[in-house]
Order: sequence, then structure tokens, then C-alpha cells
Amino acid sequence: MSKDAQPVLSVITRRFRPELAKDIRAALENLQKAAARQPGYLGEQNSLTQVDDGCELVTVFAFDSRANLLRWESSDVRKTFLAQLERHPQESVKHTTFDGLSFLLGPQASLRKIEIVAILIFWIFLSGMALGHLADLVLPTALPAPLRSLLLISVNVALISYVLLPWSSRVLTRVKARFSR
Repeated sequence: MSKDAQPVLSVITRRFRPELAKDIRAALENLQKAAARQPGYLGEQNSLTQVDDGCELVTVFAFDSRANLLRWESSDVRKTFLAQLERHPQESVKHTTFDGLSFLLGPQASLRKIEIVAILIFWIFLSGMALGHLADLVLPTALPAPLRSLLLISVNVALISYVLLPWSSRVLTRVKARFSR
């Protein structure tokens, strides 16, 4: 996806009789498998609900850009699968497209490799020293050195991977986003 492209959602609402639900779902599944092979396809979500005397199926397709969505919508593959879907009588079909949704995604993690490496080095040294001092206070002195090292390295890796690096990355991303405005 280019820097200028923004995600686009295609929302389709179909109403039909409840006895057609199985056939509609099968045809829709084939359509979605075909869409998944298209350039720029990001995913889809379905919601099937009972309303009044019928069913309502809301399908949301996501593409990385309007151009890729338009390519998909004009493709012969889509037209073939759509014809299969439309063989089943439907009370109504509504199609809406939303773009310019990047503000919903929040700041993108735009950290460079060197920034991530710097964060890792910082946390390796700082948490390594802190855990070493804590281990001196908590662990028994009779604990063999290789076992102590293995325990400290394991705790350090888990702490950095699951807490410190994600937190630092979010903070640095927010700081960078604030200063880039």
C-alpha cells in the first residue's frame, strides 16, 4: 500500500427470506474467497440477523485503497460470483462505500529499525541490571550460576517482549506523531 492510499470499506446490506439464508451464505462464501485473492484485499466481516419477517446480511469488505476496491468491483471474477449470489431472490440490496477512514486507525507505528534496536538495547541493560540486583536479594545463594543466568535471561526476555518494548513503541509512536503534526 502506498503512503497516499487509505483503507476503503464496501458495505453491502441484503434482505431476504429466512429459508434462503443457507444458499445466500454459500454464494457469499465463494464471493469472499475470490475477493481474498485480489490485490489490496484486507478482509471482510459478516453479520446475519433476523429482522421482522426476514433476514438481513451485512457484509463489509475492506481494501487498502479505492483503486483496488474499484478494480475488484469491475472484475469479471466478482461479476460471475455476484450473479450466483443474485440468483436467490432478495428483497433489497444496498451498497455503500466509505473511505478516508485513516483517522479511525490512530497513529501508525512508524518506528525505524534503528529506533527499535535502540529501545531494545536500553531495556536490555536497564532491566538486566535491575533484575540482577533483585535476584541478589530474592534468589538463594546456593542456586547454581547457569540456572540463575537462565532464569534472569528468561524473565528479562519476557518482560521486554511483552511489556517494555510494546509500551515504549506506543509512547515513541505517539511522541513522533505529535511532533510531525
